[in-house]
Amino acid sequence: MIEAPNPKKNLENPEIITVGTVNVDLIMGPQAPWPTPGTEVILPDAHLREGGGAGITAKALSSLGIKQRMVVNIGNDLFGNWLRQQYPDLSDDWIIDSVDTALTVGITHPDGERTFFSTPGHVAQFQPLELHNKLAGMKLDNVIVLFVGTSLMPTIRPALTEIFKFVKSKGGIIALDTAWPTNGWTAHTRDEVLSWLPYTDIALFNEAEATGLLSQQPSNKLDAHSLDYQSVLRSMPHNALFVTKLGEEGARVDRKSSSPLILKSKKTVVRDTVGAGDSFNAGFLAAYARSQPIETCLKIAIDTASYAIASHPRRYPNHLDVGLSNYSAPTTDPQISHKRTQAR
Repeated sequence: MIEAPNPKKNLENPEIITVGTVNVDLIMGPQAPWPTPGTEVILPDAHLREGGGAGITAKALSSLGIKQRMVVNIGNDLFGNWLRQQYPDLSDDWIIDSVDTALTVGITHPDGERTFFSTPGHVAQFQPLELHNKLAGMKLDNVIVLFVGTSLMPTIRPALTEIFKFVKSKGGIIALDTAWPTNGWTAHTRDEVLSWLPYTDIALFNEAEATGLLSQQPSNKLDAHSLDYQSVLRSMPHNALFVTKLGEEGARVDRKSSSPLILKSKKTVVRDTVGAGDSFNAGFLAAYARSQPIETCLKIAIDTASYAIASHPRRYPNHLDVGLSNYSAPTTDPQISHKRTQAR
């Protein structure tokens, strides 16, 4: 395999700030076929847990031992209080809005697929100015700032270019996982995401999302290996990475003017695929923050996701499980963990 150096070398006190969505997930199933309206179905399994792109990523990062911060908003209700209890060391920077907390009900199916039903709740109330003010109070130099689930945050999206510019001006490293757009990859959505990529150092997409962004053909006409990654990498920063998650096939990393790095995944007994992509992101960025070679980042990302989806109830690996035993920094820093006044 070709050695790919990590451009983020010699970082002291690696840190990741996750910006995005956290909500309550109620995962139930399996169910097939879809029930007839007006009937009741008894499902064999149900589990209430932390969800949302930021929520799942933060849980995985905590298990991996990463020092991190988390900027999200939640509702001022029972579910919001429950979520804060699940992140006792990470809720200082949360914004509390006087609305209902978003809830997602996920129905799993015997073939491994799942269907989600979500309420907009607090996610639709996340205000750009509050996010900007939170970031302005943080040290961002050489810090990875992951924006995850941006397609699901209608109030944040229009201001994202200016927020990205601010993070870059403070020396931050931007990682982006848009998640699947609720309206699909329309021309407007494609142009919007393409306008963010010039500020994005690490793009993290699954195969369907990458195809939706990079191709105007129906998704069944192309796969990730047929896409023109160089067309977008040319607009991205120097040393930018475009990471494509390929599910059971593994993952690939594309860099400007370089051949792709492709790593296959090992066979995994899948118990629960919810949050696989967010677990992958956590593993990749954890390794990247620790100045590992890009091949190692890819391997740890795949291993982190594989560990998560093979567990039930959900568990995430620690640093030893995925080969990060050479890192022993504390998960909290007294300089950044003091209490802050919550926005009301």
